Amino acid sequence: MKDHLIVMAGLGVATLIMAWLPSISRKIKVSYPVILLLIGAILFYLEIPLIWPDPFWPDKWLMYISEIIVIISLMSAGLKIGKDYSWESWKIPFRLIVITMPLCIIATYFLGVYFLSLSFPAALLMAAALAPTDPVLAAEVQIKDMKQKKNSFAAQFGLTGEAGVNDGVAFPFIFMAVLLVKAGSWAELDMMYWFLDKFLLKIAIGIALGYIIGHAIGYSLERLPKVLGISHPHGFIAISITITTYGITEMLHGYGFLAVFVAAMSIRYEEKAHEKVERKMHNFVEEIERFLLVIWIILFGGSILNGLLSYTDWRGWVFAIALIFIVRPLFGFLAMIGLNRPTSEKLAISFFGIRGIGSFFYLSWAFVETDLFEQKVEVYAVTALVVLISIIVHGLSAPTIMDRLKKE
Repeated sequence: MKDHLIVMAGLGVATLIMAWLPSISRKIKVSYPVILLLIGAILFYLEIPLIWPDPFWPDKWLMYISEIIVIISLMSAGLKIGKDYSWESWKIPFRLIVITMPLCIIATYFLGVYFLSLSFPAALLMAAALAPTDPVLAAEVQIKDMKQKKNSFAAQFGLTGEAGVNDGVAFPFIFMAVLLVKAGSWAELDMMYWFLDKFLLKIAIGIALGYIIGHAIGYSLERLPKVLGISHPHGFIAISITITTYGITEMLHGYGFLAVFVAAMSIRYEEKAHEKVERKMHNFVEEIERFLLVIWIILFGGSILNGLLSYTDWRGWVFAIALIFIVRPLFGFLAMIGLNRPTSEKLAISFFGIRGIGSFFYLSWAFVETDLFEQKVEVYAVTALVVLISIIVHGLSAPTIMDRLKKE
């Protein structure tokens, strides 16, 4: 019973601190995930009896926890994007997804095979898991709220759009890794089946269902109060929409991540009299996102002290540093060539390819799907190292760099 109370008190204090952390982080120019990481390490050092990863959680636990955090974050990101953004604005995230992400996957795959000595399937899995910009931890460099206008800061919109879409687009390559390990070799892999089913069909279904569900709910929010004389719903409907859209899409063979983001944007495109409801939805889902983020990062910080990084060596550190400082910035900037944007803005967009919780979902999903990956702990450890460095490096630099860009 005493441990139970200690856990409640520890988590209570941590989540209470989160109420002021965003304001504190803006004042000290340090992103709050960095502070949460430190709090997690302190709580682990004090031996607060939480369910610490030892140093890994069971794959299913990790998959379910990271899954719910990511889809809630995607709903939040989608609701921030209004209908004022034109195709010109979408060029940045489109280029990051079509050019930067595939190049990052290819480069990371070869580094995994020839530098980390991973098997072909393990290297491909890790490359695909580390390719997307994380919608949860990238909040510092994304659109801040629903009031932000389209011309205020193109970099924030670009990174928000990228983080929202690339989670769904990365999933086909996770499937490719799973199919590859089951096939046993590249020669035995049925690439046509992968391309038609796991790439084209599932992406198309995800976009279509997200659009249909989002517009249907947006229309209902507008019409039902007028037709039936009922009041507008509370903000928690955003969570209901999130899990409903995700569940239906996954059951109907589509990518749920993509559907949730598209549904959130579609709801914004229907905004008329129910704009206040959408603001309630966004505020509620953002609060839930932050609460779950507190718990996840605290436990992640504890797992680092508990020996998670001991499953990799100096090569893992070189790989992680190269990915954060060379691979993503290089291919990110390459995608920006030809765009009529300031060089400083292009450099910022290229640099802030933040890695995070989504990567752990992809890995755990693949490991639940099959137990044929032989280098599971090494892949987990290297991914954790990349995420750790990303949290620290991007967390320390994002507030200052983004503020400076706004002043230019």
